[in-house]
Amino acid sequence: MTGCRGLAATAVARLLPSSVRNESQGLIITSNQRAYTSALLHQNLLISDHLLCTTVHGAADLLLEDLRSRGANPATPVDDATVRSDFRGVIATLRAIEILGSAGIVVGHSTDTLPDLDRLLASVDHGLLGVLDCGSPLRFRVELRDAAHRRKVIDAIKVATGWINDPADWTVNILRRAGVWIAEVGELHYSRRFGRLRRQPWSTNPVLAAVLVRLAKLNSGQLVHDPFCGTGTLLIAAHRAYETLRITGTDHDRRTLEMARGNLDDHQVAATVTSTAALPFPHPDHSVDRVVSNVPFGKQVGNHGDNVILYPRLMTEIARTLRPDGRAVLLTEDKRLLVESVARTPGLKIIRERLLRYSGASPTAYVIMRTRTVRHRRR
Repeated sequence: MTGCRGLAATAVARLLPSSVRNESQGLIITSNQRAYTSALLHQNLLISDHLLCTTVHGAADLLLEDLRSRGANPATPVDDATVRSDFRGVIATLRAIEILGSAGIVVGHSTDTLPDLDRLLASVDHGLLGVLDCGSPLRFRVELRDAAHRRKVIDAIKVATGWINDPADWTVNILRRAGVWIAEVGELHYSRRFGRLRRQPWSTNPVLAAVLVRLAKLNSGQLVHDPFCGTGTLLIAAHRAYETLRITGTDHDRRTLEMARGNLDDHQVAATVTSTAALPFPHPDHSVDRVVSNVPFGKQVGNHGDNVILYPRLMTEIARTLRPDGRAVLLTEDKRLLVESVARTPGLKIIRERLLRYSGASPTAYVIMRTRTVRHRRR
């Protein structure tokens, strides 16, 4: 069995070598990764399957909304990063969920020694696995620490499906997560959906960037600015939300900004990025619709001593440039300082906070708007 549903074994280009790794193992998208070519055939073919989908910790409610709006019913959160759902729809709608980290089919309880092989084969016949590249047997890997157990699972899957075990170039990843066995589909992992991204160790995770953009509530034609744009991940995420946005960014590090320009070119994003200090913003008073940024914090970028000066100045610039109905979304672990800086800036207030977790960090995203009095006065 090759993993295709009633399709001729048409010669289709093999999947590009995967660079997917656990967050704890380091960078997930490498600078030498080629732009990914999808091997999902018939993305508009209707499928029905039981899925486990993930996002950034702290954003499961947003993922739940997206899944339900795309035909997942019922859909229930498992934890703050995971949603289980009965999905009936087309794959293109899943791939379009920007905050989706990964997706796979549920193939048994994690207490079982082996995944449910009948369930795996059923997905090939009428579910998600049935729309994968069928030019050759599917390639898979098994993500288990215990070598003997891993070998047992590999052998069972090879006998039942005829698939090829290929940990370096896989289409399906078999693992345990959230109390179940799942067959994770590489095509739906964010590292393949977002394609090539040049990155620094402190670069924003693309799914995290999509969450921040979601909180910004963008609208077509708005001016969006990231004063600490780094390699441009947030700028790309904003463009993916609305291609008609006017997008600007600044960063003081020339090498990082060159990486940003490369990323923007690769993703065909028209943005103005400038190698300069973050402050002041290169915009007139009351001209910016949205400020979205992963601001300096932690050991790799900035320190608390620098932030004591930086954060109040940042709030002053936001207050100066933000339109009456504008908003800023700022991510930081230097939480107390940011809250105090907003409180001391006339005309600004925090309207929402969201705790997020990724790569061992636990920053909070703050949504900031003008106070009602200032909004009315500016109008």
